[in-house]
Amino acid sequence: MNLEKFTDRAKGFLQSAQTVAIRMNHQRISPDHILKALLEDSEGMAAGLIQRAGGNPQLAVQEVDKALAKIPAVSGSGAQQSPGLDNDAVRLLDQAEQIAQKSGDSFVTVERMLVALALATTTPAGQR
Repeated sequence: MNLEKFTDRAKGFLQSAQTVAIRMNHQRISPDHILKALLEDSEGMAAGLIQRAGGNPQLAVQEVDKALAKIPAVSGSGAQQSPGLDNDAVRLLDQAEQIAQKSGDSFVTVERMLVALALATTTPAGQR
């Protein structure tokens, strides 16, 4: 995975996912953190796609919030470190990069991240 191939907007969502993890005192960024960042988007792209597909974006937000609440929070000196990506998040971003390459794109867009999330059925975020 090469983060230099991600668009500025996609990198912004990764930073937002990191902020979610920090806010919740989580040590690692998971696909659920990335999904939460996408669902919190003020432009509502992810929520709009869920709604157009016949889903309920509010239910998705509730479910991802429940999943994030189950992740143990860390306090003390370990909480001071910036959270890194967990293995599932790395696989997710790698798959987004592969999807972009197969589509002939030079850069990984937010849309490719959403497709990778939808295809990641082995992760809790992909099952939502």
